[in-house]
Amino acid sequence: MVCLVCGSKAMVAQLDVGRHPVSSFFLMGKDDPERNFSLALGQCEQCGTIQMMETVPHDALVPPYDWLFAREPEEHLDEVVDQIVALPGVDTNSVIGALTSKDDTTIDRFARKGFCRTWRVKLNEDLGVTNPAANIETVQKLTTPERMAGIAARRGAADILIVRHIMEHAEDLHAFIRGIAALVKPGGIVMVEVPDCTPSLRLHDYCMVWEEHSLFLTPETFSPLLTIGGFELIRTDVYPSPFENSLVQLARKTGAPGPVRIDPGARTQDDLLSRYAAGYEPARRDLRATLERVRTQKGPIALFGAGHLACAFANFMGVTDLIEFVADDTPQKQNKFLPGARLPILPSAALVERGIALCLLALSINNENAVIGRNEAFVRAGGAFRSIFRASPRSIFSTDL
Repeated sequence: MVCLVCGSKAMVAQLDVGRHPVSSFFLMGKDDPERNFSLALGQCEQCGTIQMMETVPHDALVPPYDWLFAREPEEHLDEVVDQIVALPGVDTNSVIGALTSKDDTTIDRFARKGFCRTWRVKLNEDLGVTNPAANIETVQKLTTPERMAGIAARRGAADILIVRHIMEHAEDLHAFIRGIAALVKPGGIVMVEVPDCTPSLRLHDYCMVWEEHSLFLTPETFSPLLTIGGFELIRTDVYPSPFENSLVQLARKTGAPGPVRIDPGARTQDDLLSRYAAGYEPARRDLRATLERVRTQKGPIALFGAGHLACAFANFMGVTDLIEFVADDTPQKQNKFLPGARLPILPSAALVERGIALCLLALSINNENAVIGRNEAFVRAGGAFRSIFRASPRSIFSTDL
């Protein structure tokens, strides 16, 4: 494999969590067949970027239904928009462009400030995609210089382009970045946001690994990426969150696309992935011992939240056989089975009905209190909630039962 960022062949495989199905492909029957993919992380010795050793093809990621949605953190967006509005050359006549539906709420913030010249790339109108289930995985593949130049000609090149939580999905990073550059006027600004993997790497949180991501970025490895599209860095900010920090970069288009300018600081992270990988088997062993003890002493265990985080926890950590079911009140997920783990998905009322002793929260740390509040009957019945994440104050890895 060659590095997605710098093209070097100096990729070193570090962590292999095995072959697993796509986490959004819920099973209708427990014994239905599944298509598995290799999920292994490596790090480039040249630029320091952590990435999938073998990316999962975009067409294998399109789910067979159109009711899935993803929520990204938004608490920081007012501040980001204020920073952009304060930049030289930005006024209410500026054209604000956006790449995906994840950018809509940012566009709304500009609209509230009097910016009315806005547009967003549309799957059907601009990209010719008619599958209603297609989303980020498809947009990243179709974001190429030629296609985006055509969209810019029709809609008007952007003075400001918003690109949130898609770059980390790119199969061909250079084509993707040159594609977004084609949407921006010379001298225009791009705002790119990606998740910061630093906390997960340092805390040894293995739910970070997700088949939809090709890149697992830190501030140091994220910083130089937009130079591929001829952008000069304005600023990079880290916005902390209990679950996953957000990295936001503002950059100005000042030149033509070219090779990446590697950040020397990225090379200081040479052992970040190796330490993460070294902790994998001990973490699996310790977690299994904890859950076996709980089952013996307290009673049965369930997961809460039938999403990709629950899949990662059950499948990567090797504890599927210790879990009874996954609680999730999303109507469309009812009576289906979690990919890989093949655990039944039941409404949260089953926590009490089935005498669960421990429920492991597999959803954003930001939402843990709300879920616990909605399930007071489970707590009153003697049930305990713990989180699958080390960053949570109620983590199963650091709190007693």
